[in-house]
Amino acid sequence: MLNNPQNRVDCIFVFAPSGENINSRFFYHIGSSYIISLLRINGYIAEQFIFGKTINLKSCVKKILTRNPRVVGFTVYNSNFITSVLIAEEIKKVSPGTIITCGGPTSTNYSEFILEKYPFIDICFRNESEETFLQFFTLLSGTGFDLGKVGLEQIKGISYRCENKICFNPDSNIFVNNSRITDYLDKYPSPYLNDVIPGADAYEVGLLTARGCNQNCVYCNCAVLSKRRFTTHSVDRVISELDYISGFNAGNQSLNFFDDAFSLIPQRAKSICKAIIENKIKIPLGCITRCDTADEELLDLMNEAGFVSVGFSLESANPGTLRIIGKVYKPEDNPSDKLEKEIRFIERLELISSYAKKIGIKNVFASIMIGLPNETYRDAKRTIDTIDKNVNIDFYTHNLLHIFKGTPLYNNFQKYGYKIEFIDDNPIFSKTIYPDKVTQKVKPLTKSTLFLTKKENDKKTLRILSLLPDPDKTKGWFKNIILLSDKIEKDFVSWLRIILSLNGTIIQIYSDKDALVNHLIDNNDSYFKYFSPSLNIRNYYFKRKNKCLQLISSQSSFKNDDDNDDLKICDFNFFNSNLGNPDFDFLKVLCRESDSADANSAYNYFYNLKGKGDLFDYLINNKPLPSFINLCRWTKTFSNCKKKETLIINDKSELRFCWYGNIVGTVGQSYNELIHNYESSQKRILDKRKCNICDAKDYCNKCITPFPLTDEEYCTRQKLCDLGDLAEMIMSFDEIKQYV
Repeated sequence: MLNNPQNRVDCIFVFAPSGENINSRFFYHIGSSYIISLLRINGYIAEQFIFGKTINLKSCVKKILTRNPRVVGFTVYNSNFITSVLIAEEIKKVSPGTIITCGGPTSTNYSEFILEKYPFIDICFRNESEETFLQFFTLLSGTGFDLGKVGLEQIKGISYRCENKICFNPDSNIFVNNSRITDYLDKYPSPYLNDVIPGADAYEVGLLTARGCNQNCVYCNCAVLSKRRFTTHSVDRVISELDYISGFNAGNQSLNFFDDAFSLIPQRAKSICKAIIENKIKIPLGCITRCDTADEELLDLMNEAGFVSVGFSLESANPGTLRIIGKVYKPEDNPSDKLEKEIRFIERLELISSYAKKIGIKNVFASIMIGLPNETYRDAKRTIDTIDKNVNIDFYTHNLLHIFKGTPLYNNFQKYGYKIEFIDDNPIFSKTIYPDKVTQKVKPLTKSTLFLTKKENDKKTLRILSLLPDPDKTKGWFKNIILLSDKIEKDFVSWLRIILSLNGTIIQIYSDKDALVNHLIDNNDSYFKYFSPSLNIRNYYFKRKNKCLQLISSQSSFKNDDDNDDLKICDFNFFNSNLGNPDFDFLKVLCRESDSADANSAYNYFYNLKGKGDLFDYLINNKPLPSFINLCRWTKTFSNCKKKETLIINDKSELRFCWYGNIVGTVGQSYNELIHNYESSQKRILDKRKCNICDAKDYCNKCITPFPLTDEEYCTRQKLCDLGDLAEMIMSFDEIKQYV
């Protein structure tokens, strides 16, 4: 181990959360974990930045720098690029001597642009970087970690600044140059067997048995990044990792193989399955592969080895399209034969998915892509119909073509009629513009993951709109923003970087459908252009119908009109009148009291509910209740004004902690200012009420805005009965009822 008198970390790797999901925590990344493992066995102190709760930009940087790292390395994809850049820039401001590096697909494709645009990033690593990073660290430590003294020109596979220009060293070509070495990946120590990733976390991080892809798909950057090389671990290495991970399986968690295609070499996949069976390793497994490299023997072995989930990439059910994209055979605009291979490939999906289901593999899924070169509506519909008719496909991913830099398609996309537009002249923020409207015309099936995502987003949106706080406490920032406005401005996005957690949830509710249609694209572009700390944005608009205010998602554009699929906001009397209606689903309803009479009806309902004995048993065995906006007033601590997780912003930039609450400030003010304003207002009201000498002071929430009840009505009812336990159970049940 190197001498480390300052007790500092040599390198800390950061995998920032992505705007593509709702996860706001910092977690392990399998790629950087390989580098960490190699650095550690060579005597360096390296670790992954792990933080399991929400955190804002300033606090995140402070946490990273408490480890006093010499180098901070970012794993960068297009989806988490903004968050990574924001953190890197702030680190450089606070600690100018810290060396900032980045690697990953975006660093590989855009290293020159990144170094020109973002001066706080020192080095970009391209392609596979285990050995490259170790060489860099060896040279760096030899200079006492003085980057200016390192001969960076010696290191292949990096880009950096030199003499006021960007130097682009030759590619390392490590996998290409060592392609004759069997199981070359075994050279790199296991992140699991070397205690870089805890075994219990493997079920979320996943496992690699191989890297790269040797296929010819013109749209895919996996083969490009690996230079069409398929590099493997030995079967023994895979088994040793699986054996270790199996000791941490709590319950029925499944472990995914994140190879680009598990059965790219069918015989190797069979050998892995046989070894799993022989070693009696019991782990539910999942993978993605190709239907033309899987046969019945392999599926039988996979089933016996514990695979519960298998996905097959189809992309298109049109043989001509498959030939153009090179999915089965080398790409040709004008196919030279009768497309027999492509026809067999399409037929193979039906056969292999049927057999997988027949032998008992639980989840069989597929992936398709709409908007492929020269694809007509009829071609795309044929793909959709093929998936629809295949009863063995449990679900599928409905992808839209995105043209990535470096892919064969990127080099000649114009001839197919595509255009590529950049947001704010930033090539990383690119949009693929299709030659026609096929992507809009072809509607996804209900078994698309788009519907599953929408359902999950709506469920979490309802929870946020009901202002139900999570157990994860925050201090100094907000986890959620509810924005009731049609437009956003630069100053607003800049302010979010201070006030909102990284990858926190932004729910923007437009005044109507026209407002959403007219402003959605410009608003989303602004989030990118001005570097929002979160791209986890959900867009809705209001529509009044049947005594309810419907909240319709922008994602609804891909589904058929179905009122039952939209969120609804109603008053208590509407809920009460539909309580006996078996066709009304309250799981998608937010109930708010409209006036004093409505609020009194609600109170009487909860008062009577309190006398029903075993409330949990009642809630389990009866129709699920809606989410209640006003219910928190009867609890002791279950309120947003206590936890301060969610901030409501109207179209005048006024801020509230409660739908009926007083204004606590305006956009631009700091978190501490808003808290001070609220607490000052709260103190004045509580003193006026004389809450400190009230009989209900020990269990009352002391709600300062109990609208539509008056203060007097609220206080009278609190003294009459303590509804706290009942209210908190109903609010807690909001999460449980989604699964019961």
